[in-house]
Amino acid sequence: MVRENAFDGKLHAGNPLVRLDRGIIASSATPRRGSLLRGAKLVVGVMVGLVCTAQAAEQYADRWFYVARGLGRDQDVQEIRELADVAGKNGLNGMLLCCGVESYDYWDEATRARLESVKRACEVSRIEIIPIIWSVGYGTMLNKNKNLVEGIPCRDIPYHALGKTAEIVATPSVEFANPGFESPAGAKAGIPGWSWTDRPGDVSHLDAEVRRSGKYSLRLQNFENYPHGHGRACHALRLKLDHPYLLSAWVKTENFTSADGHGLKIQVYSRRGSQAKLYAHRGEMAQLAMYSMDEKQPTRDWTKISVVCSLHDDPECLLYVGVWGGKSGKVWIDDVMIEEFGVTDVIRRPGTPFTVRNAKTGAKYEEGRDFAPVPGLRQLNPREDKRSLVLQIPEGSAIREGDDLLIDYYRPSWPAHFQNTVCMSEPELYERFARSAQAIRKALNPKKWFLSMDEIRAGGTCAACEARKTDMAHILADCICKQREIIRKTCPGAEIYIWSDMLDPAHNAHDNYYLCKGTYEGVWDLIPNDLIIACWYRERRNLSMPFFSKRGFRTLAGAYYDVDTLDGCAEWLQTCNETPRCTGIMYTSWRNKYRLLGDFGKLIREKSAPLR
Repeated sequence: MVRENAFDGKLHAGNPLVRLDRGIIASSATPRRGSLLRGAKLVVGVMVGLVCTAQAAEQYADRWFYVARGLGRDQDVQEIRELADVAGKNGLNGMLLCCGVESYDYWDEATRARLESVKRACEVSRIEIIPIIWSVGYGTMLNKNKNLVEGIPCRDIPYHALGKTAEIVATPSVEFANPGFESPAGAKAGIPGWSWTDRPGDVSHLDAEVRRSGKYSLRLQNFENYPHGHGRACHALRLKLDHPYLLSAWVKTENFTSADGHGLKIQVYSRRGSQAKLYAHRGEMAQLAMYSMDEKQPTRDWTKISVVCSLHDDPECLLYVGVWGGKSGKVWIDDVMIEEFGVTDVIRRPGTPFTVRNAKTGAKYEEGRDFAPVPGLRQLNPREDKRSLVLQIPEGSAIREGDDLLIDYYRPSWPAHFQNTVCMSEPELYERFARSAQAIRKALNPKKWFLSMDEIRAGGTCAACEARKTDMAHILADCICKQREIIRKTCPGAEIYIWSDMLDPAHNAHDNYYLCKGTYEGVWDLIPNDLIIACWYRERRNLSMPFFSKRGFRTLAGAYYDVDTLDGCAEWLQTCNETPRCTGIMYTSWRNKYRLLGDFGKLIREKSAPLR
């Protein structure tokens, strides 16, 4: 069986004679009459147990490590078995497992069998499995219904009826200064029209030899000589609100590599004045859209990269194109373009209505009678070639030849690399959570559940959210409370953990967060304090951990994050030792770096203070 948590007042599987209750040693057994040998064995057993218990009393209840595996291969099981063995031998007792178990009902028999093998391996190593589930920020349940994605409004998109179809009204490209870098060669102070380029004359250069059109292109190089590896060009823009735009650039590379393999990007950021204050601690603004090109071909000829973006609150934005985290090589950029776009990536659910009306009279048309049904999303992919919807007009339609139309609809956003956020206001989501909880109970029957409610970068913008007439704090808190209720109904008495960032004013719980409408401020007062908050922002740990502790929450430290030493983990442990109601610490690797896992367990034994 899985070992019971030694600090929950339950029996320690290694010594049934010794009971631990928050670090207090208590023997519940009295030696019976028997042979001297039997008594000697009992005394030895008790003494060994006391030694082990004295060591364990200095540790935390939750000594975890994080593992992400899809369980699609037998190799996944073997790797987890090896990690569990190392973890168990070094005093760790829990594995936060990310394996998509919320979709257990849809798994094939082979995948289910692999999970059973993982469970057996963890039982042998006395490692408790804690499932991490329901990532609203990263698209939970979108594999069941992609139209649950949060919607960004697009309004008054002009279409014109001609024959049996209506198509987007062609508009000229948006004019902006110097899209092709056509300025005198040798400019050292920057490029006219552009807000700035990184390190003119060293990283960024005008190139008259390599270009796609015109006289010049922008060449980026030497970025690897600087700490962040940046080589970018930035242009301030002013666009229409609630209109989709296609922003594109042509790029050419030579032996180009970057830190994450996706360093060549085109991005759009908000330039709302409040962003400078809100994001000062991270030096960034609200990212609205991004496309990154993979580097499977370090050298490639001119290639077009593009992203669809729409602005909802502020018409001003910043266009960035170039290199982030560059390691080697050269990049050329030319012929940047901005085009108004038609209807694309239509979300269809109750909270994202699709409407067509006459531009002159305002009369609304009926779907299925005046125009053919418009399908919803079948895939979510910011990289695919985008094409504007062609509206089909059937016989008997009230739409006449030559009518000008206006279309309102909702489209998904990609605020970060391939990220899609789920709408927390759509009732279908909670129906799916309830079915998912039953599947999780059947698969693992866990005593601890972990809500992956981090980095929720879109929300409050679809009709379902706006109809609630509230802010993101209340929308998020309502979602968390419903999740908690579902879990407690499924597994009464279960402990529930949750990532901290969207609940933490020192992290992401503020207003103007990416594409979210309204503020997350105050959400910490709207959720029950029996949740255990997993803090993970190391630089702000001494603000975050006490903040939650003072409000009666228990906390867990999310440490490590793929560095080469455990220095940061030691810092986390110091904060844990100073924070009342801290339940423990976790070795958190996103990149499958487990070389220090055993040492992490040893560090906990050596640096943990007595439980408070």
